[in-house]
Amino acid sequence: MSSTNGMKRVGYGYVCSTERSIIEKLSKEEKQMQAIIYTRPGCQKCRWTVFKLSRVMPVQTITADADDYERFRKLGYRSMPVVTVYKADGTHDEWCDSQVDKIKQYTEG
Repeated sequence: MSSTNGMKRVGYGYVCSTERSIIEKLSKEEKQMQAIIYTRPGCQKCRWTVFKLSRVMPVQTITADADDYERFRKLGYRSMPVVTVYKADGTHDEWCDSQVDKIKQYTEG
């Protein structure tokens, strides 16, 4: 079954082509954790989250557009940033908003 607007089913769920290319590129370069963070302009929580996570892993930021906001609403996410941390073992952790406890798992580990 194909999904609309360029989403592709992969091992960890549906991702857009931008995310897929980032994930494939990063996974070829190094087998370690990496994060994709969707942000919105002027978002202090977004900047703080990017700052904290980028100190411990490669981080790719994407400015969310209308399609992203719609996708996040369907997933139940109501605030920015939307963070996905891809782990070296193939699993991932995903959340929205600036969740200090989640970030500490990675920055103080």
